[in-house]
Amino acid sequence: MVALHLACQNLQNYGCDIALAGGVSLQVSRNDAFFYQEGGIGSGDGHCRAFDAKASGTVSGSGLVVLVLKRLEDAIRDGDQIHAIIRGVGINNDGSEKNSFTAPNVDGQAECIVEAIEMSGVDPETITYIDAHGTGTDLGDPIEIAALTKAYRAYTKKKQFCAIGSVKTNIGHLVTAGGLASLVKTVLAMKHRVIPPSLNFEEPNPKIDFINSPFYVNTKLSEWKTDGFPLRQVLVPLE
Repeated sequence: MVALHLACQNLQNYGCDIALAGGVSLQVSRNDAFFYQEGGIGSGDGHCRAFDAKASGTVSGSGLVVLVLKRLEDAIRDGDQIHAIIRGVGINNDGSEKNSFTAPNVDGQAECIVEAIEMSGVDPETITYIDAHGTGTDLGDPIEIAALTKAYRAYTKKKQFCAIGSVKTNIGHLVTAGGLASLVKTVLAMKHRVIPPSLNFEEPNPKIDFINSPFYVNTKLSEWKTDGFPLRQVLVPLE
């Protein structure tokens, strides 16, 4: 996702006219990257249960993603097939404020989300799907929802209008390709106008207050409808 951010930045600055942003993760065995250790990132039961009360971590996955990026006006001029438009991106590092080496700080992540929203110029109430980092860890999931809620609350008090999911429940954690896999998932969801289910979710992690947040976990294939505005989504990867 950092490669994607830099590609967008260079296109905006006319440092290039076309950019390729990609990532790859190849795991030799099922859980080559994430083995179970109490309190760690590896799942204890072999399932990624993002945002669920039984969540105990994530599982490995393998994949390759490459995106071709151009400025919108150039793509229109050249007659390219346009799958989606990136309206805003954000990047930061909360350094010593992190909760751990791999777990972010609520304030730092919220600031990054707000940065992308401000760049996009869209009303967050029109963003109706988020594909989250969603590793299914007891520490990371509550931080992520708290950060998203803090970012959204700067714009709206509306509750439970935005679906949330995690591609990791479908294909595992692709590590350096994980964020881009989320992007491909959501682009395909927009193309087919459906929101894919986030798997293995039964009841929310008690540390997450979904009821008073703008979000709900989408647990079944749902028609993606809006009140007349374009389909819009946010990605919140940490890769």
